Amino acid sequence: MVNSPRIQQVIDSMKRRSLKQIIVSEDRALSYLTGHRANSMERVGVLLIKSSGEIHSFMNVLFRFPEISGATTHYYRDGEDPYSLIAECLDPGEVGFDDTWESKHTISLLMKRNDITPVLGSWPVNEARKIKDAEEQTLLRTAAAINDDAVSYGFSCFGADVTETELAGMIEEHFCRNGGVNVGQYQVVCFGANAADPHHVPDSTTAEKGGAVLLDLVGLINGYWCDMTRTVFYGSVSDENRLVYDTVLKSQTAGIAAVRPGTAMKDIDAAARKVIEDAGFGQYFITRTGHGVGLSIHEPPMCAPDSDEICRAGMCFSIEPGIYLPGRTGVRIEDLVIVTEDGCEVLTHYTRELQIIK
Repeated sequence: MVNSPRIQQVIDSMKRRSLKQIIVSEDRALSYLTGHRANSMERVGVLLIKSSGEIHSFMNVLFRFPEISGATTHYYRDGEDPYSLIAECLDPGEVGFDDTWESKHTISLLMKRNDITPVLGSWPVNEARKIKDAEEQTLLRTAAAINDDAVSYGFSCFGADVTETELAGMIEEHFCRNGGVNVGQYQVVCFGANAADPHHVPDSTTAEKGGAVLLDLVGLINGYWCDMTRTVFYGSVSDENRLVYDTVLKSQTAGIAAVRPGTAMKDIDAAARKVIEDAGFGQYFITRTGHGVGLSIHEPPMCAPDSDEICRAGMCFSIEPGIYLPGRTGVRIEDLVIVTEDGCEVLTHYTRELQIIK
């Protein structure tokens, strides 16, 4: 059965922008709307949604994708042409395509119909996905609690002779033991100067006294992601590292305090960024302040300097300012928040106070 409230949100969004039909191919979007994944890989598995309320699914029999109430289901087999099936159901005019659908599929469909115009069409589903319903919020809280535990576990496994790669592996195994799914997303573990690289890939580096230990941990739990970063210091902390840490903590606190319905994302970013700029580290804050989290680890809305997106209750995104001093150190503190009617709920609770670990 299609999720009628979510489908209706998609249709309402389509109507607001006068888009009459979209093809949904992205697997997480299919799951969001129907409760089922196609896992189509190189094959075709899509949902056609029309603003009139007409819905069709086009699935290979290999997918074992069930017939869904509220939609007309079209099955095909290997060797049969799915594009002809879709083409027969399209109306002339604009067709919204997912921005993730491979061009070979789009081109193959366009070759069947010369009276359709392709446009980007991910946004109606993305608009619906931005607002997490009560069930999704519960799943996000559950995932965040597991992430809290993973951060604590990660620091407990730290040792002078443990490499970044080894610690990342221990943490990933911990996630899997506690309901996580290994999807090939590496855990970011950074020692010392490696923390100055926001997307550092763990390697054979071991920690040195006085250096940063940064854990940016993610997990996929019951279909929903968690994302959290903490930075501590090994053995001691220099005056520079303490100043950097205190600045980032004040920045994140200001960003969280700015989250409330009606506030533009760029203004939340500005609140966090101003603290770092005023402290003289503005050129070293090289990332956006945050990103949406849900069925995807990075999804709308984006909390960035150029984002006019307005906060609405039910949105979930990260607040993760950082200072990255090349060749020296890096500090990032990250938590997920859900926008409430009068502010926000912070989902992750591991202490944000400066810590020195032995």
